[in-house]
Amino acid sequence: MADFSDASSSDARKDMLWYEKIACRMLRLGPTPKHIAFIMDGNRRYAKMLHVDRIVGHRRGYQTLLNVLKWCNQLEVKVATVYAFAMGNFNRSKHEVDSLMELALQKFAEMLDSQKEISQYGVRVKVIGDLERLPKKLRYLMAKVMKSTRGHTKVTLQIAFAYSAKQEMADAAASIARGIEDGALVDTDISQSLIDQCMYTSGQPLPELLIRTSGETRLSDFLTTQCRRGTCLSFIRPLWPEFTFWNFFAVIFMYQRHHSYLASQRTKLARLEARSLSTSDSQNDDKKQMMSTKSLDSSTDADLVSRIEDGYGGVRVAESTRGGQRVRKFLESRAIERERCIDFLANCSSGRGGCGLDAA
Repeated sequence: MADFSDASSSDARKDMLWYEKIACRMLRLGPTPKHIAFIMDGNRRYAKMLHVDRIVGHRRGYQTLLNVLKWCNQLEVKVATVYAFAMGNFNRSKHEVDSLMELALQKFAEMLDSQKEISQYGVRVKVIGDLERLPKKLRYLMAKVMKSTRGHTKVTLQIAFAYSAKQEMADAAASIARGIEDGALVDTDISQSLIDQCMYTSGQPLPELLIRTSGETRLSDFLTTQCRRGTCLSFIRPLWPEFTFWNFFAVIFMYQRHHSYLASQRTKLARLEARSLSTSDSQNDDKKQMMSTKSLDSSTDADLVSRIEDGYGGVRVAESTRGGQRVRKFLESRAIERERCIDFLANCSSGRGGCGLDAA
């Protein structure tokens, strides 16, 4: 939940030290990830270490997030996804959960007060997760921010709030099941590509780099479907509030050192998924016009990598076929319904009223 009160590129550069600017210029000479995901772990342990209230650790972690977003801006990262509040965090003490909700209210309100700067920066804010679990006023502010930044295309900040990868997969499956029940889809339309396009993160490139602080070496139910072969996982020891520019620099440098290998793995995954889809479609009369395995073999590596990184994790369904047209119409209607839901919630006075908004 970033405060973009000084989010323009020139202001961001002013806040950076001279050696940080030089280091970022050096990193830009090499390949940089389009999408970085962050598991911001260690706020509570940081507060415990300082013998202060837990919310102090979360506030300090928020300041670290602002710095990280500034560094990402300098590296021209297109998508940053942050794990702000896991579904399991609702099991924490009521005092801590209420404090986190209050902090979120404050920061989303600050975003609404910084519309001019956000527009100049070109930031689109998306909140992904089971938003029905959140207080109505917070849902209202989130929807207002998402609606006001919908047209921005330079960079996307995805905030995973009340998020669970298991719930994300369940929601995707439920959406497809409703489509079949309503007659918008048939069972032969189901594919890995369709499932990917029904996830909360549809339309965004897959994460090329995931960073988790605090020394823990697990994903904790975060983007488990999106982190595939070719995603660089970096588990580092500093707690999130202790995360410094040089920690960030070291991770990006490590990513660059292994970029060739990671790119080759993404290419292999693209070929496997494309062949799997082609083989499956060859058994379906509605999809006889799908590209053949032979044509896939003749495709360039760059083309295949772009397909796997287009946010869907696989080859899109051919729109020239009847099955492809069904899927396209289904996804279009689903996207329209989601945007209408955001509009409805954003127009509800002070968050009154309900809406089946489970993700943005």
